[in-house]
Amino acid sequence: MQVRIEDVSPVEKKMFVEVPWETVSQKLGDAYKELGKGVALKGFRKGKVPRPVLEQVYGHRINAEVAYQLVRESFVRASEEHNLAAVAEPRVEEAAPIKKGQPFTFAAIIEIRGDVVPQDYVGLAIERRRLDVAESAVDEALAQLRREHTELRPIEGRDLTAPGDIVGLSVTGTIGEHQINQPQFAVDLDDAEREPLPGMREALTGVPLDTKDKKIEMIVPDDYKDESIRGRKAELTVTILEVRAKEVPALDDEFAKDTGKAETLDGLRGALRKELEDREREVIDREARENVLRELIKKNQIPVAASLVERAVELQYARLRQMLGMKPERGNPGLNDELRDKLRPAGADEVRGQLVLEAIADKEGLSITDDELARHIEVTARQRNVAPAKLRAEWQRDNRIDNVVYSLRQDKVLRFLVDKAQVTEVEKLTQAGTPLPEAPDDHDHDEPGHVHGPDCDHDH
Repeated sequence: MQVRIEDVSPVEKKMFVEVPWETVSQKLGDAYKELGKGVALKGFRKGKVPRPVLEQVYGHRINAEVAYQLVRESFVRASEEHNLAAVAEPRVEEAAPIKKGQPFTFAAIIEIRGDVVPQDYVGLAIERRRLDVAESAVDEALAQLRREHTELRPIEGRDLTAPGDIVGLSVTGTIGEHQINQPQFAVDLDDAEREPLPGMREALTGVPLDTKDKKIEMIVPDDYKDESIRGRKAELTVTILEVRAKEVPALDDEFAKDTGKAETLDGLRGALRKELEDREREVIDREARENVLRELIKKNQIPVAASLVERAVELQYARLRQMLGMKPERGNPGLNDELRDKLRPAGADEVRGQLVLEAIADKEGLSITDDELARHIEVTARQRNVAPAKLRAEWQRDNRIDNVVYSLRQDKVLRFLVDKAQVTEVEKLTQAGTPLPEAPDDHDHDEPGHVHGPDCDHDH
């Protein structure tokens, strides 16, 4: 077998192959021998059909199968001998039909990763938001904690509903042309944000606890959040099923102790502030990594293989559907040419980012140690409430460890770049960064959003 490789572009090579007739003949012989074992044609016993007859009936199919086999074997051999780092199957462009006594020749395009030499990655100029958790955010966290510790008690000593009650209802009627039939429905007479319809809390406050078939009429405001019922007339009939009074804990040291977060109210506020600041710090750190990735890609607009871009587009589309709460599609039929064209630039940049980060990791000697992987597994296992050994075994069984390490390594490079960046602290970012790929351990192995390295997964 003779193989010649020519450069086409930084990410493409052309492979010219000539396979001698002796090799082709042997492959054909093996193929017809295997075929003959199970073929039964009229006039011949099973396994006894002469090869000339098989060639006449199945020749076209056998030739195609052997040609494919020869292309695959040539590709694997060329990849190994020339260290091609291919990222996709070869794309055959010129192939002569198999002819008796003649060598089989073909030419194919092979997409490769290409040599990546990262440029200007130290001292990238990025913005970073200043940590600032307002006191009102602590107040809201405290209010939410009170809501979580609020108990619902049966009504005692009164016959009418009052502010603060939770009213269980059955509701029927109409809102404009929409029919309403809710056999069980709850309204918090204190919660304006979650009021089903403007005016409903007022209509249900101060009415008998055993109210039945009460008629309620109201006009939905023109600026109501649900466009489908704006300006419509609501005509409802409600029956109270149950009323409970909320017992909201007092804001004192006893409440703080009950939460298990602190011994005093001041200590509780401090603990809540720390929780909020820790969460906000994580968001700020992520934004910084996104911003440094955006700037890195700007300075490294390297050529990337089309197959890698298309693979990234498929993943982007799958992630988009997942974000919208849509089920995965087999084959992504909704990903039409127009949408592909829109997603392709971002897909190309996503691949660029992965390749450049990997090149920086190699150049700077950044890797993930066994201890770092073990810590990551331990943290993830704690979040999932499973044993670390069980999680590690699960990832090993599903061949996910390499992908986890790959993702951790890319994140480590991003943190390295942030440390080396020229950072300007701001109150508000002027531009959003490039979204980071989701960590592969957050999803099942084949779920959308699962991040793979940019290598091809063909079976060398």
